[in-house]
Amino acid sequence: MNFANPVFLLGMLGMLVPLIIHLWRRRRAKTIRFGAIRFLLQSERATRRRRKFWEYLLLLVRMLSIGVLSMALAGPFKMESIPSLSLGDEQSSLVMILDDSMSMSREKLSRTLFERARQSALGALNQLPDYDYVGLVLAASGEEVPLTKNHGQIRQMLEKASAGWQKARMIQSISRAEQMLSRAESPGKKVVVFTDLQRASFEEGMSLSDFDGEIYIYDVSGDRLEPNYTLSPVELSRISGTAGESVKVSAIIYNFSDRDVEARINLSLGRDTLTRGSVQVKPWASSEKSFLVSLGENISAEGKLLIENPDSLEMDNLSYFHLRGGGRVKALILDGNFSREPLNRDSYFLERALNPRLYALSRIDPEVMSESGFAQADLRNYQVIILANCRILDKAEADRIKNFVSAGGGLLIALGNNTDAERYNQLLGDLLPREIRELKVSFAGAEANAELKPLHLDTSFIGDPDRHPILSPFASAKGADPSVANFYKHFLLFQELIPRSKVILQLTDGSPILLEKNFGTGIVMMFSSTINQDWNDLCIYPSFLPIFYQTTLYLARSLFDIGAQGAQVGEQIELALPAEKNSVLVRTSRGAEMRLSADREAEQGKIRLAKLTEPGIYYFWYLPGPEPRTELNADFILAVHSDPLESDFRKISLSDLKKMLPANKLYLQSEDRVKSPEELETKTSLVKKTYHHNFLLALIILLAMEIIILTRSGLE
Repeated sequence: MNFANPVFLLGMLGMLVPLIIHLWRRRRAKTIRFGAIRFLLQSERATRRRRKFWEYLLLLVRMLSIGVLSMALAGPFKMESIPSLSLGDEQSSLVMILDDSMSMSREKLSRTLFERARQSALGALNQLPDYDYVGLVLAASGEEVPLTKNHGQIRQMLEKASAGWQKARMIQSISRAEQMLSRAESPGKKVVVFTDLQRASFEEGMSLSDFDGEIYIYDVSGDRLEPNYTLSPVELSRISGTAGESVKVSAIIYNFSDRDVEARINLSLGRDTLTRGSVQVKPWASSEKSFLVSLGENISAEGKLLIENPDSLEMDNLSYFHLRGGGRVKALILDGNFSREPLNRDSYFLERALNPRLYALSRIDPEVMSESGFAQADLRNYQVIILANCRILDKAEADRIKNFVSAGGGLLIALGNNTDAERYNQLLGDLLPREIRELKVSFAGAEANAELKPLHLDTSFIGDPDRHPILSPFASAKGADPSVANFYKHFLLFQELIPRSKVILQLTDGSPILLEKNFGTGIVMMFSSTINQDWNDLCIYPSFLPIFYQTTLYLARSLFDIGAQGAQVGEQIELALPAEKNSVLVRTSRGAEMRLSADREAEQGKIRLAKLTEPGIYYFWYLPGPEPRTELNADFILAVHSDPLESDFRKISLSDLKKMLPANKLYLQSEDRVKSPEELETKTSLVKKTYHHNFLLALIILLAMEIIILTRSGLE
C-alpha cells in the first residue's frame, strides 16, 4: 500500500487524544461520607456499570474516526499492472477476449481469477481514448459485443459477466476477434486476451492464419499450480445374482497434482449419504471407484458422488446420476384360452415369468382371468393389463381397455390363433402400435413342401448402449441368448407413413415382433406372436423371463431406470417429440422451468435446448401430459456433467502458443511469472488504484454510530 500524502499519517497520533481526555476525567476526588446520602450512592453505583459500557464504546468509535480520517487524507493507493497496449496517437481498433470458463473460478489471494481478469480488462478499457473502437468476446459462453465506440456498453458487459461451467475455446474466440478486426478501417489492430492460459482451453489441432495486428495475452493465474481433483460422469450398471436389485455406481477419479492422494468419495442418494469410500490415485493419473447400492421400492432420487478432499476448485468435485423405479406391480392377464388347470392356459409361461414360485424378490403380482370376467374387474387395482391371445368380445371391452391406457395404464397385447386381425383393427384402432395385416408362416422355400424353416430374433441390440430399457439385461452375449428361440408363425403388420410406434425387437427377416406406442398418458406394447409354444418356443429359453418381466415393469413405469442420459455442459440437446405432443417442459438443475415448442419443419417434431449451462439433473415432460408433473413421470431425464479436462489447470507451453497464434507481434504478461530470455516479449503498464473513498465511507459509518450511541446512552 502506498500513500499520496503520507504526512497525514501523523494524524494517527490524534487517536490518543480521546483516550487522554478519558483518563483525565477519571481522576478521583476526595471522598467525604455523609450518612444522609447513603441511598443515593447505592443508586449511583447501580447505574455506573451501564454507563461504562457506552463510555468505552464511544471512546473506541472516536479513536477509530480520527484514524480513518487520517488514512483517507493520506490518499492510499496500490499500483496494479495491466497489459500496456502501445496505443499511440492514431485511432485503434481493439477486441478484448475474457476467459469466463470454469477454471477461472479458482481463487488467488481471496479473489477469483475471473475477478482479476475482469478488473484488468476494465483497467485496459480505461486507457483507451473515446475515439477508439472496442469489441468484446467471452471465450466460454460465446457472448460478444461487436466493435463500437460506446465504451460504456463494453464496460456494462464486463461488469455483468461471470465465470460459468463451460470450457473456453480460445482459438475460436481469437479467430472471432480477428474477423471483427478484419472489417475495421483503423490501422492499429489489437487483440487482448485475459486468461489463465489453461492448456485445455486451446483446442488441439487448431491454429490461426497470419494476423497483421498485435496479440496481447495477460495471464492472471501466475506460476503456482495448486492440486485439483475431479470425477468423470457416473456409470451405472445392474448387478445380477445379488440379493434384491442392486446397481453398481462407478466413476473415474482424476488427480491433477504432482503428489499421491487418497481420494475420499461420498455417495449420496436424495438427502441421505449411503456410503463412503476411498481410492489411491497417483500424480497426474486416474483410478476407478465403484460402489454397490441396494435399491429399494418406489425410488426416484438424484444421486451424487462427491470428492471430500480439499483442493483448488470445489465446484468440480461433484458428479450426478439419477435412479428411478421400483414399487410392486399388479398385472391383470386376460387369457383367451382360460382354464382352471394352469398348464392348459396360454399364459402359463408368462405367469411363471412374472412371478416364479418361491421367488420372493419378484415385484410383480399377476392375476389371471378369462375375458368373460373382465367386465367385473376393478381396473383401479391394476397398473398393467396383458391380453394373451384374446378375442376382444365387444366394443365395451375395447373401450374399457382404451380408457385404462389413456389414463396412464400399461397394456401388452400378445397375439395368437384367437386373433381376428380385422376385428382387432376395428375395435382397438389407434390403440394398436400398428394395424395387423395377416398371418405369416416361415416356410423354407416352396410352400408345397410344407417344410418350416424358423426365424429367429435379431440380436444386434446386444451391447448397444442405446438399446431399449427392457433389454438392459442383455448387456453382452455371455448371458441368455434370445436368438436361439425358433419362430414359426407371426402376424405381419402394416407399415406406417408417419412413424408413431417404435420397434423394440424384430426377426431376422426384418419383421417387427415387439413394438411400443404411447397412447394418452399410458404405454402400449404388442407381441406379434404367441407367448406359449404354439407359434414359437421362446418361452422355454432363459431369455423369455427377462424380456417379459422387464416389459411388464416398464409398462407400469416401475422399471428401474439406472441412469439418465448423459450430456456435457455447453452441448446442445435435441429431442424428437411423439406425434401427439407439441412442446416440452424442462426443469433445470436449479429448479427453473421453461417451455420449449416443437420445430415442425422436419418430418417429426424436434425440441432443441440451445446450450446446457451448468451440471446437474434436468427433467423433461412432453406436453400435453399428465399432471401433477413429478420426477417419477418425467418422460426424459438428463444428467449433465462438466468436462474433466477443464479441471486440469496445467498451462499451454509457450512453443505451442507461438505455433497456434501467428501474429505480427505477440506479447505475454503474467502477474508473478518469472521470464526467461527465450520467452515472449513483455509489455507492462501500471495503473493506480485508489482506496481513499473506502475510508471516507467508513468514516461516515463511524460518525453515524457515534450519534446513535449518544442518543441511546445520554452521554455528552
